[in-house]
Amino acid sequence: MVHPKQKTGSSSVYYFTLDVLETDCHVLSKKRWKDCTARHLHEAVYGRCKAIFYINLPKRILYLPAYNCTVRPVSRKKIVRMCPDCPTPIRINSLDPGVSQAVSQSLEKVNKEIAVGKKFYLFQVTQAFSQWVFGPAYFVEYLVTEAPCSKSLPGSETCLQPPADSKPVGLCRGSLSKMNQDKHVSGTCKFFQTQPPSATGSHPPEHQDPPQLALPTPAAPLQEGPRGSVQLLPELVDENNEGGQENKSFMAFPGRIDLTVEPLGEVLHLPSRFMLEKEEMPTVLPFPEGLGSDGCPGPAENSNPLILPP
Repeated sequence: MVHPKQKTGSSSVYYFTLDVLETDCHVLSKKRWKDCTARHLHEAVYGRCKAIFYINLPKRILYLPAYNCTVRPVSRKKIVRMCPDCPTPIRINSLDPGVSQAVSQSLEKVNKEIAVGKKFYLFQVTQAFSQWVFGPAYFVEYLVTEAPCSKSLPGSETCLQPPADSKPVGLCRGSLSKMNQDKHVSGTCKFFQTQPPSATGSHPPEHQDPPQLALPTPAAPLQEGPRGSVQLLPELVDENNEGGQENKSFMAFPGRIDLTVEPLGEVLHLPSRFMLEKEEMPTVLPFPEGLGSDGCPGPAENSNPLILPP
């Protein structure tokens, strides 16, 4: 939903309400959401976001001053009713031995088959699922760091441990399934870009930002960055409890944006790097409620009722 824009001179402030669905791309991949695929329903995390966006075309400014998102996983009980055999999520801090084995063995496969001149190490497990398919099966997703390796002698290779402040370089997915004495291990990785793509890079032209607009650098000081948060709620309980009464114990979507509570609004102080004059500073109003502009809300990209906010 897009609320009517607030225009001041050559700049505009937009107020968005967005229903969102998690994709299979990690945020560090820097990929556009349109280039990513929505997760399977049993993995899905969905919710709603509010965002305030500022645009100034003559100054070449696109800026997100504030956002707030509230998300939750799809109800496991409803998934089980629809698909009793679908993989079941495991808490990643549960110390499940099947999860640790799946991570270590899939990472070993990645290092053996993918890594050339380097070695990948586990940074963090992000998701884990279990399933019974002729035996126990585990599916894991995890971030990895890397360390360089050197060959001191022919046929020998020495790899250093990554430093304590090393950053993740890729998102890997793996699985471990067992049936009797046989086991199957898989491991694949998608690595993050280390530099923004150039105009002649691997992305096709239609995936590049419009040349007349310059996105703000993410290296701005913390006090000048966007104000926002993402809140993860527990899965939604069934609408009807054992007594047939509607359960209202869950928190509804969405969160709030509190840039101002003044009815007439306040000046939106943008980062100093935009070099706006005092009279050019836009005014931001309290986030509007109710219906937005014509055509909003539009049709949902995925109309499954299990992933539409209540």
